[in-house]
Amino acid sequence: MSEKQSAITIQDAKGTLAIVFSEATTAPERIRCSTLASTAFGKSLSAAEYLEREEYLGNLPLARGAGWRVWSLRSANDPNLVFAMCKTLHRDLLVRDIDGIISQEQGYCICSVITDSRYRGRGLASVLLKNVAEWLDGPGNAKASMLYSDIGDFYVSKGWDVLDAFQSTLTVPPPIPRARVDGLPKTRLLTRDDLPNLCERDVESLKNDFHHSKPAAGTILVTVLPTSPTISWLQSRTDFMNAKSHGKVPETKGTICESADAWMYWYHDLRHNKLIVQRAKLPKPQGDTNVDVTRALVELLLDTLEEAAKWGLQKVVIWNPSPRLRDPLKHLEKQLEIDITTEKRESSEIPCLRWHGGQKLSTTVSPNEFYGWS
Repeated sequence: MSEKQSAITIQDAKGTLAIVFSEATTAPERIRCSTLASTAFGKSLSAAEYLEREEYLGNLPLARGAGWRVWSLRSANDPNLVFAMCKTLHRDLLVRDIDGIISQEQGYCICSVITDSRYRGRGLASVLLKNVAEWLDGPGNAKASMLYSDIGDFYVSKGWDVLDAFQSTLTVPPPIPRARVDGLPKTRLLTRDDLPNLCERDVESLKNDFHHSKPAAGTILVTVLPTSPTISWLQSRTDFMNAKSHGKVPETKGTICESADAWMYWYHDLRHNKLIVQRAKLPKPQGDTNVDVTRALVELLLDTLEEAAKWGLQKVVIWNPSPRLRDPLKHLEKQLEIDITTEKRESSEIPCLRWHGGQKLSTTVSPNEFYGWS
């Protein structure tokens, strides 16, 4: 796509700003945008490390080519001055419309929305997002877009509607109350090499689930597909951060119970002292297997707690746990006395969604787990 440029003038009590909305396509333009982004999103890294991370992530399969675009508002008089910027990162969406028709669609996650602190309060973020939305509805060919924010209400006025955001937090006990007993479902830990095949299986399983789903009348069902590029992008980002902050990268990336066709991807957030479950792929229905699926999930959750304990992490976090995880979580809480808190997120990482053209549609996002975050 050729660079889009729109001349815009902002006049307010602070004066006049002549600005241009454009895509940052050259290396110097991207560096200027990343330098601005680092002031808000790179506080645990040096400026050089942040630029190194951005270059590294930009070359991963999910972001390569046009998968990751950088947008800016810059001065019309000084192209080196960036007032505000954000990024759009590719997402594969699975959509079941109100007629039951299922399709795979182009989507995006909007991330790193930032305005230079010297120019805040002048509506620049609103102008930036308005122009990005026009691109999404036009050349971007976006069925929908998502973002995650600490100020969800701000984005509602820009067309992105807030979604429910719940999470369960498990406190890691010392020691993990686990007994290895013959006859229980067997699990094994996952490495990065396991992920591509499992992601492919997971995508096909979700498509099958959508065919058999029964959403409320007039409701669209949508999810971000947990493709290998999506899962590995976040894994790679976290590996980079752990290497810089702690000088080490955990090799295990999850756990699987093959007999139940169930697994979990996780990543170690060493800086914030927690292990986050990216995706919990649920077992086959009870009637399709002789495995006790509740116990299989309990075993996967215990693997997760053990992995967190191995690294001295205090918490395990699961976003929007499925109703089918309730019994396993209850077992951990009641039978094994694991402290579990389930609460609604209202002030951090709030998911928001905007449909093409800003349509207001009755929507269920399921699954809506951590792997969709950027």
